[in-house]
Amino acid sequence: MPKHRFFVSPEQFSDGIVRIVGEDARQIRVVLRLQRGDEVGVLDGSGREYRCVLEQVSVGEVMARVASWELIPQDAEMHITVIQALAKGDKVEQVIQHGTEIGVSRFVLVQTERSVMRLDGERARSRVERWRRIAKEAAEQAHCLRIPEVEGVWSLPYALRQMGETPLLALHPDESCSSLADWVRARPVLEAVALVVGPEGGLTEEEVRLCQQHGATCVSLMRRILRTETAALVAVSQLLIAASLWQSEPR
Repeated sequence: MPKHRFFVSPEQFSDGIVRIVGEDARQIRVVLRLQRGDEVGVLDGSGREYRCVLEQVSVGEVMARVASWELIPQDAEMHITVIQALAKGDKVEQVIQHGTEIGVSRFVLVQTERSVMRLDGERARSRVERWRRIAKEAAEQAHCLRIPEVEGVWSLPYALRQMGETPLLALHPDESCSSLADWVRARPVLEAVALVVGPEGGLTEEEVRLCQQHGATCVSLMRRILRTETAALVAVSQLLIAASLWQSEPR
């Protein structure tokens, strides 16, 4: 398959032609300097990857003809939602970028009591749009089959209510909490899980109790105190390894 890959909506396909617009078209023309006859990979989120040959290239619009397609095998299936507290600097961007690369399905950004970053109104909408672009670019680079959802900025109580029946975990570095590894070992195969990750300084005791009231189990990762962006990725990695092992077990 081609080196360069782009996600588009199914509506952009018509009669064997795919129309690529916006920032993707600009990247093809200006950044990558691709020309008519060059190939790109195109994904529509269905699990298929299309090999497409460029026919018309401009800054605002690229037209490409579908030459072939293949169904890409999926990795271990576990729908992981990361409920990530806002954090200063580029920490949220790191969580979204690297979390997308390793297999997070959904990110929900929340404002918590100890969050240094504060976003609302237009600033929040603008930042969420930026985070969605980061998720899209990371999914393209990592050869993911789908772009993870990015939602927020929500309050923690609202985010917890939206999880429904999904098993809920809250990362909390307390000696009374069982380890995530022990929690995973004690569970049957899980199709979905939501993970609450606090900001710098962690969740407050009141926020921990709130998570527990919504059915969350508090789990720890290790004796060390991890940064918020590190904790999220370590926890997701442990869950995905468990999912891979479950799938490889004989039935």
